[in-house]
Amino acid sequence: MKKLVTCTAALVALTGCDVATEVAGDAIAGEIRTRYIEQCQGIAESAGIAAERIDAACECSADNFKEDFAADGQLDINRERMEEVLRICIQDDAQVVPAEG
Repeated sequence: MKKLVTCTAALVALTGCDVATEVAGDAIAGEIRTRYIEQCQGIAESAGIAAERIDAACECSADNFKEDFAADGQLDINRERMEEVLRICIQDDAQVVPAEG
């Protein structure tokens, strides 16, 4: 009986660790995304992207890098790659803007 109680307590503790690890992982991912977007905004400004489009372009860019990382576990972030992804995001954004009229 004593072993059963000990095992149960250990399982509860491990479950708590998994939850804590997941929460910590989400917090770290959020912090990384925030820092990435801050860096992206500076690069977007220097690349001549219109100020009103920077936030959306950087959010799109962060999503693209997240998808790339999830797909192959590799994260290739450098200035040239960020500018390339920003251009793609701006083109995609311009294509979905509804026509005025």
